[in-house]
Amino acid sequence: MKTVHKHIIPTDASPVQLRLPQGWRLLKAEYVLVTKQVCCWVEVPTDPQRAQEHLELRLFRSGDGIPADYHYVDTAVDALAPEAWHLYSRPSRAARVAA
Repeated sequence: MKTVHKHIIPTDASPVQLRLPQGWRLLKAEYVLVTKQVCCWVEVPTDPQRAQEHLELRLFRSGDGIPADYHYVDTAVDALAPEAWHLYSRPSRAARVAA
């Protein structure tokens, strides 16, 4: 079985550290007008026996420099303003240190 979790991603370029069961899948990112926040949805298996992985998510604006080890996920656009944020992911530092 699996489920979908919503995560709020700060627009101030602060990274979000997630611990997810193996087999997770990033579905999409979206700017939610009502709350004025960028959210992303992640599909995760519900099996508590699965090993955990660390993931870092971060938003970048158009024109920002993006480190090579980040991977594009989706773009969230504010339909009422000329704003866009690009969601990128990478294995978190905790995962790299543990490896």
